[in-house]
Amino acid sequence: MSRYDTLSNATQGFFGVFALLLMAGAVYLLVSVCSMRRRDWRLAFSVLLTAIAVLLLQGIGDVSNCKVNGFTPVNLGKMTGAMPYGVLAALLTLMASAEAALLQHLRQQRKTMLTSMSVKESLDALPDGICFFHADGQPLLVNMRMNRISAELFGTTLLNADAFLQSLRHGEEKAEFLRTEPTVIVRTEDGKVWDFRVRTLTVRRAAVQELIAYDVTEQHHLGEELDARNAALKRVNERLRRYSREVERSTMEKELLTAKMRVHDDVGRSLLAFRAYLDQPMAERNRDALLLLWRQTVAVLRNEASPVRRCSDWELLSKAAQSVDVQIVQDGEVPENDRERAVIIAAVHECLTNTVKHAKGNKLYLKLCSNETVLTATLTNNGIPPTGAICETGGLLNLRNTVETAGGTMKTEATPRFLLRIELPKGVC
Repeated sequence: MSRYDTLSNATQGFFGVFALLLMAGAVYLLVSVCSMRRRDWRLAFSVLLTAIAVLLLQGIGDVSNCKVNGFTPVNLGKMTGAMPYGVLAALLTLMASAEAALLQHLRQQRKTMLTSMSVKESLDALPDGICFFHADGQPLLVNMRMNRISAELFGTTLLNADAFLQSLRHGEEKAEFLRTEPTVIVRTEDGKVWDFRVRTLTVRRAAVQELIAYDVTEQHHLGEELDARNAALKRVNERLRRYSREVERSTMEKELLTAKMRVHDDVGRSLLAFRAYLDQPMAERNRDALLLLWRQTVAVLRNEASPVRRCSDWELLSKAAQSVDVQIVQDGEVPENDRERAVIIAAVHECLTNTVKHAKGNKLYLKLCSNETVLTATLTNNGIPPTGAICETGGLLNLRNTVETAGGTMKTEATPRFLLRIELPKGVC
């Protein structure tokens, strides 16, 4: 096999360029290992590859210089020149393979090890802004999000953290201030809400300040919705309190009116009894009974006693019907529920008036039936049927308002005879 120094200048130039590339690759590997702070076999191997690459490049360069200058090589070039070119090519190829294997190994290590660049990339990927700085405001590490926030607020990246905080606290940014204490919260023009917080960390016995801008947009929107709902609930509660006061006042007025009506009835009954007493012969007069009745009436008038309800509303209505010669033909039981009972009695009272006044009848038919949810009342009479459509005015209109206020429905029919149907939901207070 021919010696290396017998090769042509072009071939030797190719070997020289190849050796130069191998030396550059070895230096790059050495720098990479040092930047990764590896102090193991990787460092020794990269130093060895660099040394071999330098020696080979020096030997190849010496051979070329010797041939150019025309003197016999007596240095490293003499050894390289006497080496078979195949051995030199194999050595260079082995060097290239070793560098490629070390490069691949270092790339795999970079994927699994924590480096300063990986830390920076991780911080840049966060949705929140982060800045670490010295006490004088000089930034140590700022992620992309914090720089974007600073650019949006002040038109520049974060150059001094202390000045950035002072500008925030004094409201110099072009944003909406939401809160300044205990933390600063601002809303930027894009609708984002940021909460800025500062704390002190100890790193290798040195104090480092940490500034974090939290994205609290969603939490702020939820808080605004909660405040709006609380305000609405407050208004509803106020209306309920007013309604409760109105109900209490209405109940008191209703009870007072009922008491006045009973007192009026008692006074009228006492007057009728006194008139009957005067019409009786002296021998048949019962003075003690009359005095007892008047003492009770006077006591009620002086608020010394309560009027006694002697009969129910239904009984009073039946007596009223008897007084106008109308018979109430009842089918079904009158409900005990106060709300339902009041509506039924009001309906019977109105139909009783219409039977006497318009129909000229002497019988009022009341049919009551109910299930678990609805009470149905049907009223008709044996009088003269209406001559046309029923116009709900006066008492019928008031009755409809009473029924609908109780949550029920009311329907009237004119043919073949007058009919009133009422449906009330059961179990509603």
